[in-house]
Amino acid sequence: MLTLDTLGGATAPSFEQPLEMLLACHDKIRRFCDQLDKLPPYIEQHGIDEAARNTIDDVVRYFDLAGPAHHTDEEEELFPLIEQRVPTAVPRLEQLSAEHGYLHSCWNAIRDDLMSLRDGRIRQISHVELQEFARQYREHAAAEEAWLFPTAASALNADELRQAGANMARRRQQAD
Repeated sequence: MLTLDTLGGATAPSFEQPLEMLLACHDKIRRFCDQLDKLPPYIEQHGIDEAARNTIDDVVRYFDLAGPAHHTDEEEELFPLIEQRVPTAVPRLEQLSAEHGYLHSCWNAIRDDLMSLRDGRIRQISHVELQEFARQYREHAAAEEAWLFPTAASALNADELRQAGANMARRRQQAD
């Protein structure tokens, strides 16, 4: 059966630990990418059943809401402070921001197909497109984990990180 893995009872980081929370988001992104990888073979075997529809709903909800919020958190809270402290980081920050835009474009390209699949308007979806989206998102997350988060951890002080977390939490509350 197609199901999303849970964290196994582990407590997720809060906005009081913004870098850890953003890292936990990357773990979720990877799990949702895994679901996208599994979806076409599952549908080939079982058709569009309740598990497939639920998975599509979960994936769409995540990449429609949490994914863009995650990118906004990075761009509005981390990027400006890193740019101030590490001017040589500007090209790297611009690249990550461009990747965010590209990932949003890629998501929009497959989202409608996923919803059409879910609603029975189409019977199959390109495994290649889903795999490519998942691959690019995984690579982006790995690049951020290798450079952005360590750079933020060394460039920002505890008060700045605390304020970044508070700003991130406030944005979520305003969105509700």
